[in-house]
Amino acid sequence: MNESDGNIKFLSAISYIGVLFVIGHFAVEKNNPDLRFHTFQGGILFAFFVLLYFIDFLIYLLLSVIPALQIVTVLLLSIGISVAYVMLMVMGIGYALKFQQKLLPFVGKTAVALRIALDNRSKNR
Repeated sequence: MNESDGNIKFLSAISYIGVLFVIGHFAVEKNNPDLRFHTFQGGILFAFFVLLYFIDFLIYLLLSVIPALQIVTVLLLSIGISVAYVMLMVMGIGYALKFQQKLLPFVGKTAVALRIALDNRSKNR
């Protein structure tokens, strides 16, 4: 393994840690297919869970008239969202460290469909 492979492996792995996927977009190796795959999938994963936390917040606001139900519901939702996020992050990091381009559950197909749509759009310009 050369130095470039190590950089790609590192950048691919950190793409799944929150907003750090942005680093892969500005890296020297940004045109590497592995890095592009993991950076894009990590970005979709992050956006997906930001949306879920926003929905959790809306539920918190909607249930403000029933405080006991509000606390229990939002707590359970937050824990579930957080556990799912950590599990998918660990899966993505594992795939990145093995140089495998495997789709993550729930977000992988969305990432591929969005990538194809964006590539087609840029080709048509």
